Amino acid sequence: MPEHRADLITGSMATVLQATRLPSFLGAPWIHCDAAEIRSHDAKAAILGVPFDQATVYRSGSSHGPRGLRQASEQYLPYLGEFDINLFEEFHLVDCGDVPIVPGDAARSRSIISDFVGRILDAGAFPILVGGDHSIPIPAMDAVSARLKGKVGYLHFDAHLDCQPDVAGERFTNWSGVSRAVERDNVDARNVAVVGIRGALNPPEQFRFVKEHGITMYTMREIARRGIADVVTDALDRVTDGTEAFYITWDTDVIDASAMPGTDGPEPGGLTSAEALRAIELVGARKPICMDIVELTPAYDPSGISTRLACYLIFNVLGGWATGGEPRRA
Repeated sequence: MPEHRADLITGSMATVLQATRLPSFLGAPWIHCDAAEIRSHDAKAAILGVPFDQATVYRSGSSHGPRGLRQASEQYLPYLGEFDINLFEEFHLVDCGDVPIVPGDAARSRSIISDFVGRILDAGAFPILVGGDHSIPIPAMDAVSARLKGKVGYLHFDAHLDCQPDVAGERFTNWSGVSRAVERDNVDARNVAVVGIRGALNPPEQFRFVKEHGITMYTMREIARRGIADVVTDALDRVTDGTEAFYITWDTDVIDASAMPGTDGPEPGGLTSAEALRAIELVGARKPICMDIVELTPAYDPSGISTRLACYLIFNVLGGWATGGEPRRA
């Protein structure tokens, strides 16, 4: 796809979406994903859909996650009573539409994803990416790493380690995000933490990878023993220790399958919805530089509880950001 073609697509996106009456997130203004335009709205946070699932190892369908999330958000208000904030007043929240993915060209799509994330960062706003499969942090981290001089922390919520160096020779998969993160010059593995690990889809070589690289791992058994707040606080201390900023990637399958059936790899024994919301609240209080919510797959959940919970992940990360992780109405 020529360079101007991606700009043409995204430049007309707001008009097209409004004409077709597709919902934006919470009814936020649709705007062109352009740094100057984001700044003109004084936006401190921006939603960006990333409908990319070409790197999925297991079951596909997460490319529909952004649309499902926006549709679920239609039933909610921008006012969060527990935090006593209005997201439009507090963050001037905007919706930058979806990254224009190139069918069949994963490498080109990754480049465009990185470009779009960079535009939001250049505007001084907090990018909230909605996927899409769990390879999305790879190009998103390209944008983050390119804009920082200091070290970058990496916080990974997931049932799975995602430390596979490659899958049959392919290095850019939804099973390889942590592997690619620790290869970066400005990422020290001691500033990488993975939270929520469990289940029978974590091969022994990935556990060896974690040990050999000095990555900190928190299993669900440890969370059950210590409590979610203690574990997440410890993980945040590690990813922020000596770093300029940290990236948070949230795989929806870290949440128990009973509360999050609409995900690529549902697993039993995960976080409750209450634990997930408290965890992301604490993350928001530390003000990450960028966040993604991935593997959201509405087709596997006709009830819609998964997309509703994903909305609340966004509510609570912003609520935590605004209040320091302590709701004003406990």
